[in-house]
Amino acid sequence: MAEKLPREVIEELERVSRLHEQAVCDHEKCREFSENLSDVLVRLEDMKFYKTADKLMSVLINCKPKEASHCEKATMVGEMIKNVAKEAKKDAGK
Repeated sequence: MAEKLPREVIEELERVSRLHEQAVCDHEKCREFSENLSDVLVRLEDMKFYKTADKLMSVLINCKPKEASHCEKATMVGEMIKNVAKEAKKDAGK
């Protein structure tokens, strides 16, 4: 069953997705992305949206900010978070 997330959570997922695009070559943005995604994950768990929270956990498992080197999984993580945001928007009927 699809989860119908509140509009503000969908907007936050989209914002975090855009942040990841900026984070690919910027360690500070990468850390910011990881921290923001963690915050959204906690919010989703508190709101009992476990299906979407599990998807974000999968993204975080693959997100390992590294200083002075390129993230090997940047493309995969970017696609994962975009897909979560797109699916959430679709499930909400927007």
